[in-house]
Amino acid sequence: MTGEALLRPPRGTKDRLPEESYIKRKVCESIRKVFELYGYGEIETPAFEHLEVLIAKAGEEVVDQIYAFKDKAGRDLGLRFELTTPIARIVASRLDMPKPIRFYYIQPVWRYEEPQKGRLREFWQAGVELIGIDDPMGDAEVIAIAHRALRSAGLQEFEIHISHRSVVEDLILSTGLPEDRVNEALRALDKLDKKGKEYVVDELSRLGAERSSAEKMLEQLSSADLNIEVRSQKAVEGLKFLSRTLDLLESAYDLRARVDFGIVRGLGYYTGLVFEVKTPLGGEVGSVAGGGRYDDLISSLGGPRLPATGMAIGVDRLIEVLRTLGRIDVTFSEFDAVVVPVGSDEELLKYAIKVAETLRWRTALRVTVEYAGRSLSKTLEKAGKKGAKYAVIIGAREVSEGSLTLRDLKNWTEQKLTIDEAVKLLGYSKGF
Repeated sequence: MTGEALLRPPRGTKDRLPEESYIKRKVCESIRKVFELYGYGEIETPAFEHLEVLIAKAGEEVVDQIYAFKDKAGRDLGLRFELTTPIARIVASRLDMPKPIRFYYIQPVWRYEEPQKGRLREFWQAGVELIGIDDPMGDAEVIAIAHRALRSAGLQEFEIHISHRSVVEDLILSTGLPEDRVNEALRALDKLDKKGKEYVVDELSRLGAERSSAEKMLEQLSSADLNIEVRSQKAVEGLKFLSRTLDLLESAYDLRARVDFGIVRGLGYYTGLVFEVKTPLGGEVGSVAGGGRYDDLISSLGGPRLPATGMAIGVDRLIEVLRTLGRIDVTFSEFDAVVVPVGSDEELLKYAIKVAETLRWRTALRVTVEYAGRSLSKTLEKAGKKGAKYAVIIGAREVSEGSLTLRDLKNWTEQKLTIDEAVKLLGYSKGF
């Protein structure tokens, strides 16, 4: 690998410079506020887990995407690829937790997949997990949180597509597919938006479905409603579960979701209702959020069978969509004021630092000091480009008088003030 290549971040990752970090932080803060309004508590899990935990219910394709490795003691570990499984592990190990459990998280995850627009190998997820409620009320709450969080982050144009695994499995089996190939068929169906109907029909045929039946089923999926004909009792119960969830969403939360049996979700632990949030960009970036019910995951890790549902928002993907739709409206600045010592005298520099410290802790302004000895005009030009509002100019006279010269970089006015006068003008706040 050449020196130039070594200086770039690994493929599928990216560096975040201050402006990008600021945008991500603002988006995450708006999401966090919604999570906490609904009474969810923040949880953090290790970046890596025992590999056996991660693959327990992941599904074949996701298992192939795990960054797996052995530590120096020879233990098989892997970087987490989502947060639901680590949280399920925690719940399985702490049976004394009062139910229901409401957790939220905002953390990075890793998957080794082909990088493209809206899809990275290291990315951030913000999500909630509701554990201990088997009623559609829990699913409706989680979907409503996803809706409110996306709105809070600035996304207005999106649709919630809702489905049920039992119904989709029933429809798949109606094509003549053997029961032991259903999970493979679900994985193929999960690629419908990305790879198209022809690919899915080919895959279903390869797995044993009748081609004409598979084509007919795909035609039904996105246009079907709750009146669709199903054969199994599990599918009938799934339709009832969907019906009540939709009713709760509309009557209690005043929001609508669209029935779409093309939604299956790729992870193997889903057992019931599943949903995705789609934007006008469609398959260009994929869904910005999704989730569903996973009633068997905790028991698969050694805990009791506990009903659970949750969702995750793809933070990087959401930012990509917001940027494309022109919904990121933030004025970024690294600092509010720059203190400019005019001269290199030691006492002058010390006084400039003292002024900066006073302004930081008594006004809560973000203040930097210009140490480079640039000309005053170049320093002010640079500060303006970085979004600063004020320049505080310190010369020999200001040091002798115990004062400062405050220049407003927006309207270019200037005034000489004592430090206390500057504090009052710039917005006094109690010191720490």
